Order: sequence, then C-alpha cells, then structure tokens
Amino acid sequence: MKEPIAGLFVSKYPTCRLLLCILFVVLEASGASAQAQVSSVFDDSLTTIAGELKIVALKDSCKFNVTLNGKVVLRTDCDDERNAWATTPIPSIHTYYKSHGVRPFDEVVLLQMNMLGNACDGGPLLFLGLKSDKTFSLSGMIDFCGGSPPVVTWSGSRVTVLIPGGPPNRGTGYIPAETWVFENGVVKRAKPNKRRR
Repeated sequence: MKEPIAGLFVSKYPTCRLLLCILFVVLEASGASAQAQVSSVFDDSLTTIAGELKIVALKDSCKFNVTLNGKVVLRTDCDDERNAWATTPIPSIHTYYKSHGVRPFDEVVLLQMNMLGNACDGGPLLFLGLKSDKTFSLSGMIDFCGGSPPVVTWSGSRVTVLIPGGPPNRGTGYIPAETWVFENGVVKRAKPNKRRR
C-alpha cells in the first residue's frame, strides 16, 4: 500500500521517507537563503581615488543613485519623464582607468546607462572624471544603442571610443561607425576621415 506525502506517492519503507525528508530540508534551506538576499543584481561599487563609487538600486530596474562617498553624482528614475535617464535608468560601470589618469583627472570611470526591455543592446556612455581632492566631473553623453560593443582605448591624455558600424538592433539598414574622444573633461564626436580619391 502507498500513501501520499506532499503530493508524491512513496512506499511505507522508512528509507524512502527519510530521503524525502532530507530533500524537503535541503529545499527549504535553499529557499530561505534565497529570500534572505535583498541586494539588487544591478548594485555595483568601486573604490576610487576620490572615495567609494556606488550604484544603489532604489527601485529595481527603474530608479538608481550613483554616489561618490555617499553624495549623489547621478540620479535615474524611469517613472519621471523629466529625468534625463528615464528610458535608460540602469547604470553600470563599463570601464575604470586609474593608471596615470586621463588629464586633468587622476582616475576616470566610464559609465553605461542601460534600458528596460531589449530595444537596445547596451545604452549611452558617459565619463566620470575623479580627482584626488575628491572632486568629480560628469561628461556629456555618447549615444549608443547596440550592435557590436564599443572599443575603448585609454591613454594619459584622452580616451577614444569607437562605436562599430553595423545593422541596427531593430529594423533594417546600416549604422555607420562613429569615433568619440574624451579629452580635457569634454566628450566630442571625432570628424570622420575624408576618403582620398
């Protein structure tokens, strides 16, 4: 004769019941530890020359603060259309460069702003310049929606970001390659080279 235990039919043999009890204990323990973890998958932090840089989720996938030593450097909110990052509210640290900095900064962090959904594979890029006196500066934005990942080249005086050309993430056609330069705290699109005839 068989009897149901938790929706399963097992024999009355003690070994089967013992194994089933062990399985329930393991599953309960793993479920409890999963529930205890409250940090967001998007949280990130970095120790810099200007202090701790942190990405803090206020509302998962929608509202974040990027802080430096507890001071808000950048705020995102997908519920507020007036927020510059309403459509790309998920910040991440793309690259960190500290070896000799990028003048006039001692260290530079490249942030990427990611969007909800999958209309873009990636998102806009912006630089956060940091100095040892704890001051910082945010650059303008490099618009990026996806395709091949950007190629970032660092030197002591500038950062070059190549956005490879290719088909768009959605639709048809071809997006030409772009080159952007971050120099002296300013980000500018480089003029394309003219072809020789």
